[in-house]
Amino acid sequence: MLDNALDPSATSKASINQACNWLARLWADDATEKDHAACLAWRQSAPENEQAWQQVQKLQQRFRALPDPEAGSKLLRQTKSISRRQFLTYASVSTGLGLLATEHFRSNFLSTTDYATNKGEIQKTLLADGTRLFINTSTRVDINFNQQKREIHLHEGEVYIETAPHHLPLTLVSQEGTLRPLGTRFSVRLMDQQARLAVYEGRVEIQPAQSDKTTIIESGLGADFTRFSLIDNHTIDAANMAWTSRKLAVSSMPLVEFIQELSRYRPGKLRVSPEVPSLTVTGIFSLQDTDRILMQLTEILPVKLHFFTPYWVTLLPA
Repeated sequence: MLDNALDPSATSKASINQACNWLARLWADDATEKDHAACLAWRQSAPENEQAWQQVQKLQQRFRALPDPEAGSKLLRQTKSISRRQFLTYASVSTGLGLLATEHFRSNFLSTTDYATNKGEIQKTLLADGTRLFINTSTRVDINFNQQKREIHLHEGEVYIETAPHHLPLTLVSQEGTLRPLGTRFSVRLMDQQARLAVYEGRVEIQPAQSDKTTIIESGLGADFTRFSLIDNHTIDAANMAWTSRKLAVSSMPLVEFIQELSRYRPGKLRVSPEVPSLTVTGIFSLQDTDRILMQLTEILPVKLHFFTPYWVTLLPA
């Protein structure tokens, strides 16, 4: 029962273990071409091996946190003669199986949500009333349409909505408050302890969750608000909705902010070294390939990339 729960696709535990071992071995700083060839030979030796490799690779790309450093320290203290490669291998096995368990429970959790995206995933759909819904990375949305109401519940993440004409009003509900669009195109992004609204057409009424006060935001404007009150309103930049076309469009954005934005779409840890001078980024980048975006940064800015692992990348001065 436990093995099946950890592995929805029925890949054997032994193959998963071996795939984790190979992943750790190839990440080690002393990995050789012979190691890569041996791994490829193992993958090609049985369909089950390739299935396990692809599954572990997919789960590895969804890292949201690094392994507990204390766990690694204890293991090193217990086995003084352990090599870096062995440690990475052992750590990878436990981490890989832990990821499989996490993935299983996360899949079950997301299956209870009408629409959900993983990191880097963008969806678009046409709702039953004709409303067009774009769902950004790491987002969860529930739809509650019936004969009395049309409600969209945004639990986390970001959406862009083009409302359809209907005799029932549409509302978007989040933990920060309720939005009532009036024939409009708008986006909403939930952030840490606040939400950000941008209105591209029509008007949207904001009512914070714990306030009776309402505010109407006109086309071309945006607003940040919490569950208690409106923080501010501001002019919006149409380029901010480029994500609906799977693009990231920025103009003179500080590099640190750009990397924070890119991190929303890229698994693992991405950071800028404090040694990098103040730089800005301008351009349109395809979110289909975040590795390519990182390489483009090295072409247009005096920076270089340091890969501690494929999913732990630091930008350093060139």
